[in-house]
Amino acid sequence: MRKSFFILTVGLLAMGVCSCRRARITPEEVRDTMREDVVFTAATSGYVTKASDAALEDGDSFGIFAMDPLNVLNVKASLSGGKVQPERPVKWELGQSHATRFAALMPYRDGVSGLDCDFSVQTDQRSYQAYSASDLRLSVVDVKPGNPVDFLFQHVLCKLIVNVSGLAAGDEVSAVETGRLQTSLRLNLVDGSMQAGAEQGSVQLGPAVTANGGQGFVAVLVPQSGLLPLMVRLKSGQTVSCVPEAPVTLASGFAYRADIALTPGAGEVSFKLGIADWADGGLMPFKPSNP
Repeated sequence: MRKSFFILTVGLLAMGVCSCRRARITPEEVRDTMREDVVFTAATSGYVTKASDAALEDGDSFGIFAMDPLNVLNVKASLSGGKVQPERPVKWELGQSHATRFAALMPYRDGVSGLDCDFSVQTDQRSYQAYSASDLRLSVVDVKPGNPVDFLFQHVLCKLIVNVSGLAAGDEVSAVETGRLQTSLRLNLVDGSMQAGAEQGSVQLGPAVTANGGQGFVAVLVPQSGLLPLMVRLKSGQTVSCVPEAPVTLASGFAYRADIALTPGAGEVSFKLGIADWADGGLMPFKPSNP
């Protein structure tokens, strides 16, 4: 009996010691033994109106990638109420002091399991759905623990806008398309570098807003260098083909405009580098190839 009482007394004392030790744990100790969630925000560079293809809206989704030491790949996140909501938490490492490189790829692409993303633009962009599906945006940022990760999205590809004026009364543009171009790429999410893919083909532009009395057509293209032949087909049966005076470079994040002024039997074409909704630049001349 005395032995049982002794064991019970020792047990109660031990529980009391544990309770006292738990009571003495400070908030700092709790913080140091828990991994904190990474907080994300998202915005766009440049203009932010939807008409400029730059705005972010509720429901937009993207993949989050975190390099060493977090090693998190393609966590889907969505915008809701102006905030970024990851499908699962991304947490800082315990005791981490150096920065982690984060990347965000929009729109979210299922199946991206590494730090390279293979991507192809739609070759028929006559619908807005196909056009928007070709617009890839990326943000890469280095952030130290305890700070929010502010993603600033920029366009990876480039945009071509074709404006046609000088149409005969009653005539209309039935189609605008490019010649044979590169239509795929491999994007490195660590540094944003790109390599040309193997896919090639012509790209059909879709209708855009009417500009300067003409008809506007637009497409997203893979950045590349070379000739950029354009073909404008009219409902009257005429086809106007245009080529640049010299090879051109289509740069990532830039928009390009070709203004085609139709004249009897020919097209007079200028090619402007830079539209205010993506980026700004200079001027490159075009010439008709079938006068």
